[in-house]
Amino acid sequence: MTDPVQLELAVRGLAVGAFAATGVSLAASRKMTPMRWLGVLLMACAIAHVIDSHSFYAHRRHFSIFAWALSAWAGGVFWLFCSVLFEDEPKIPLWRLAIPAVVVALWAAGAILPPSPARAAVWWTFSAFSVALHGHILLMAWRGWRIDLVERRRHLRAPIAAAATGYMFVQTLCDFGFGHGPILPSLAQAVALAGLGVGSALALLRAEPVLVSAASLDPIKPKSVETLDLTPADRLILARLDKAMSENEVWRGEDLSIGGLAALVGAPEHRLRKLINGTLGHRNFADYVNGRRIEAAKAALADPEQALKSVSTIAYEHGFGSLGPFNRAFRAVVGVTPTAWRQQATPPIAHLRLVETGQAAPKTDKSA
Repeated sequence: MTDPVQLELAVRGLAVGAFAATGVSLAASRKMTPMRWLGVLLMACAIAHVIDSHSFYAHRRHFSIFAWALSAWAGGVFWLFCSVLFEDEPKIPLWRLAIPAVVVALWAAGAILPPSPARAAVWWTFSAFSVALHGHILLMAWRGWRIDLVERRRHLRAPIAAAATGYMFVQTLCDFGFGHGPILPSLAQAVALAGLGVGSALALLRAEPVLVSAASLDPIKPKSVETLDLTPADRLILARLDKAMSENEVWRGEDLSIGGLAALVGAPEHRLRKLINGTLGHRNFADYVNGRRIEAAKAALADPEQALKSVSTIAYEHGFGSLGPFNRAFRAVVGVTPTAWRQQATPPIAHLRLVETGQAAPKTDKSA
């Protein structure tokens, strides 16, 4: 008869091996993108959780406080990993680092404080914050599903978020308010962790080239269609797409969606997704459309004839529903706010008047 203890150790060993293999594969790169090093850190936290949850359940809390720490930080690291994976940001915004920092601070306070009502309150806060993070991960996965142009990542959004978040959610709820303790029957937990380990290895490593590559929000220069090996049907779709975007300027429509654009060019949605991603090089539909909008907005902001128009008016005229998203998208691409861009690009009014009266020559670009 199989010894349950030995069976559990074997299953936990499988989980450790799967997480370790994924971490090593992600680390084996000359260029460590944010996705890669966060993936490595997440795998380390997962391994620590596999070890720590077993050692605690066996009443061996003296085993390693370091393993406990990494295990407790897994939720914050997983949230940061998913935000980079799903949001397509070339660099991690500093404010995002504050989220896992809060997790670390709460864990440290709960670990250092002696048994007291204050310590219990800290652990309650830690657990509530973890539940909120898990909920937000599910929201990120669902919110970007429609505009995600990377097909493999789009298909993995639900499984990655649901499986890992589901386990962490159950763990947090079972341990809610107790800080650190057993959460699931030990063998059942081991099986769940092994499933997560093998699943993460199959998902991340199979789709690794498209998942961990560095994202770019800069405007992407379209490839020359003439040099690509495309079918006549694909060339027709791209020609119609170029006409719709360049001549008809359908990107000015605030409610433009990938499905609506596919209907306009007369193409199946899945085929248009593949062409915009694989041929034109865009990973996100919103970034693809916003690239057109921002280029046109830059010209409008630099146009002296439109100097009396407010920034919000220009944002609305170029397809943005409100000023906030316009400011964020513009700054992500250009590096400065629309107002700062206008000040840099528009000549001073006094100089314009001198030019109009012939008392000064128009400014030229000295770098040209």
